[in-house]
Amino acid sequence: MADYLTAIPLGFILSFSFGPLFFILLETSISKGLKQAFFMDLGVVFSDILFFAIAYLGASQIITEENQPALFILGGVMLAAYGALSFIKTQQKKNKIKKGKAIDKKNLISFPIKGFLLNIINVAVLFFWTGLLFVIGPKFEMSPLKIWTFFLLTVGTYMGVNLCKYYLASKLKSKLTDTLLFKIKQGLNLLIFICGAFLAYKGL
Repeated sequence: MADYLTAIPLGFILSFSFGPLFFILLETSISKGLKQAFFMDLGVVFSDILFFAIAYLGASQIITEENQPALFILGGVMLAAYGALSFIKTQQKKNKIKKGKAIDKKNLISFPIKGFLLNIINVAVLFFWTGLLFVIGPKFEMSPLKIWTFFLLTVGTYMGVNLCKYYLASKLKSKLTDTLLFKIKQGLNLLIFICGAFLAYKGL
């Protein structure tokens, strides 16, 4: 039982991992709302399930010294491009933000897709779940039931903490001025770009 309990602090730590996706989800909860951030997070969880399944099935062998830099460069460039395009798009729609109009009227189904794609390009996530599997696998004697129970408990904690963050962020929105909200969005976009550029630089 004690081995399972370690999944709770792990999920909490994951929720506060300050990577590119952290800022994207935070920006979504502030600018678009709790529901949109939650749906995007569902896409992230689906990609985590896929990554963990790949690691469990032994596909972690594809992570070699030869292809690791290329994967970092690819993911970094895509994240940097997202940050740059989002920055430009927000700048172009600055007037709409000031008027309090909705920036994005996309169907909710687009948010889990967006979360899935943004997380799937981050090769570090695959490294993390593969490394975790190497740690917990021997403890649970590679039992599928025990390993997946640990994983689901970790992800469940992650989602629970994130919901609290999104709720607080959406409440905070009502106390923000339009100008401050615009600056926060642009600051988060810059952080996303910097994180992507760092990943690409690491690959180089």
